[in-house]
Amino acid sequence: MDLIKHKWLWIFIFLNLLGLLSVGVLVTDDMADGNPVQWLRYFVNELSGVWLLLPLIAALFWFFQRYPITKNNFRSRLPLHLLVTIIFGASHTFLMYSVRTPLYHWFGIGAYNTFYGILGYRFIMEYLKQFIFYWVVYGLFTLFKQFREQQLQQIRTVQLEEQLSKARLEMLQMQLNPHFLFNTLNAISGIMYENLDAADRMMANLSDMLRSTFQIKQSEHTLDEEIRLIRHYLKIMEIRFKDKLYIQISREELAGQALLPVFILQPLLENAIKYGVESKGKIHICLNAKIIQDNLQITITDDGPGIQPSKGSGIGLKNTLERLENHYRDHFKFELQNRDDGGLSIRIEIPLPRAA
Repeated sequence: MDLIKHKWLWIFIFLNLLGLLSVGVLVTDDMADGNPVQWLRYFVNELSGVWLLLPLIAALFWFFQRYPITKNNFRSRLPLHLLVTIIFGASHTFLMYSVRTPLYHWFGIGAYNTFYGILGYRFIMEYLKQFIFYWVVYGLFTLFKQFREQQLQQIRTVQLEEQLSKARLEMLQMQLNPHFLFNTLNAISGIMYENLDAADRMMANLSDMLRSTFQIKQSEHTLDEEIRLIRHYLKIMEIRFKDKLYIQISREELAGQALLPVFILQPLLENAIKYGVESKGKIHICLNAKIIQDNLQITITDDGPGIQPSKGSGIGLKNTLERLENHYRDHFKFELQNRDDGGLSIRIEIPLPRAA
């Protein structure tokens, strides 16, 4: 893209190299024949010739962009381009004659027409070179145009993939939130007629949690922020289940600043609480986070029933896996394993960086 961005600088450099190459050919030809080298005349001729190509190339670029040759219009466009090669060649030759004449007088080289000969024949001689130059420029213009279009298409593809990925993440989040709210409100409703004070405290924690959620503007935040968010949910569950629920959270200090998707841990804890209390009457859950090499590793273990193949993994686990896939593609690990002494172990590894 830098080459395209500074194309006129590169064209100017290329034309100067082309002019100097022509000077070198003329100089070595004089040396080979034993003639005196006419340095000044060669430099005036060749550099003025290539510099005068710049405005003509700009006009050619406009023409190439407006009237490209394709398979469908080849028969009609080719004659038009052949006509333009003649106009281009005649314009370049006329400009060279008009500019070199005063330059020769200015530098004291002599009368330019005495060196240049009959102008009519010079138009034909120069055109043979200009014809080749025209098609070389057209070929390079077409190649760079295709290259630029491919680059822009790749950028648009990446932007579209990012938009689709973001939209999918938001869709999964929207799917998850109603699921969480329904379960939580159902739990509050179930305890309301038994213990109004407990139901009131559950509602207060739910309000704090929702308020914190609405303040989140990004798709990811730090582990410390995630823990503060899920503690509101855990307080609701602790009020509901009392001594049937015990949860321990620990993390390394550096792990607290690692980034992860918002609300990614809540469905995992909800899943453990639901199946643990239903099957065993109580549940003990441990959440541990640490940095291993360049990854954040989060481990959630419980002493519940583990995964029962007949029951499937539930919406919470499925959504968590899909969100991780959309967020990290192949750069993460999400492992579920039944523990030998009972319960389930969930291990998540996601890449750093940490929050600034």
